[in-house]
Amino acid sequence: MRTSRNLLIAALVVVVLSVAAVPLLNFVVYTPARAAESYVAAVARGDAERAFSYLSSPTPTSTMALGSEVLDAAPDLPRDAQARTISTDGDHATVELSYVLGSRPQSVELSMVKLPAAAGLFNRWAIEQEDWPTLGLEVSGSSTATVNGYSVSAGQVPVLFPATYLVGSDGTYLKSKSESVRVTAPGDSPTISLSPEPTKQLQEAVAEQVKEHMHKCVRATTLHPAGCVYGYDTDNEILGEVKWSLEREPEVSLTAEGNDLELTPTTVEVRIQGRYRDIVTAAEHDFDERLSFVLGGSVVVRSAEVRYEPRRLGDVTVL
Repeated sequence: MRTSRNLLIAALVVVVLSVAAVPLLNFVVYTPARAAESYVAAVARGDAERAFSYLSSPTPTSTMALGSEVLDAAPDLPRDAQARTISTDGDHATVELSYVLGSRPQSVELSMVKLPAAAGLFNRWAIEQEDWPTLGLEVSGSSTATVNGYSVSAGQVPVLFPATYLVGSDGTYLKSKSESVRVTAPGDSPTISLSPEPTKQLQEAVAEQVKEHMHKCVRATTLHPAGCVYGYDTDNEILGEVKWSLEREPEVSLTAEGNDLELTPTTVEVRIQGRYRDIVTAAEHDFDERLSFVLGGSVVVRSAEVRYEPRRLGDVTVL
């Protein structure tokens, strides 16, 4: 009986001492500065999930570059993080954070916000981000890029800070050298413009689509083949069907035009044959004409898909 009473008293003493220690722990351990250091430590380990627990941020528009695999593949991650609390005002605080990224010392002021207490006792602080830091990816002729070797959609890509990211294009159809870019603070939003070079596979894929388009057009039996960029105009009455043939194949190469990928203009010659009735004399005649025009068009690469959209440049010329 006495033993049970002693154990109960001991337990109560432990509880009282623990509760009494909470204010001291909140003052010394569970501080805004410690939370900032813990966040950077998680980033340095490539532990994105743990880093998220020290962030108070809006829902990201994309999570493609926010995973641990992307972060862990970064060429440079922070080290030697130290933080000090500059000021505290109720549930908000300002912290000065210093760290080293690559060989460069960095320093940034962070806004901190107090979250609901852990276990109802211990303070929880988080870095308050109004917006995610982002990489602005502009890629000529493509809707995708790579961040640390992982494919992402072009545009504004949310990332974690502080880290160095390698941005490039390493797809089947478009490749470019990777560019190194540092993201050092919550408000960072650098823009990276890439002009990847077409690969041999892209040249072949576009050449095949151009060939299919032209051969489909010359199988038509009308003056203006549907969906094609050329036709034959006449005031005379065409009798029956006409016959098209391809006399000069287009030469396929690609050119970057701003953010677009274009088919380099190429001259194409086609032949049309048929029979007509003269609108004035009503006499019937055979006709055989050669036409020339300049073929262009845009090329769109979306992930593993290539799409060629034909366009004629200038007028059709009768040779």
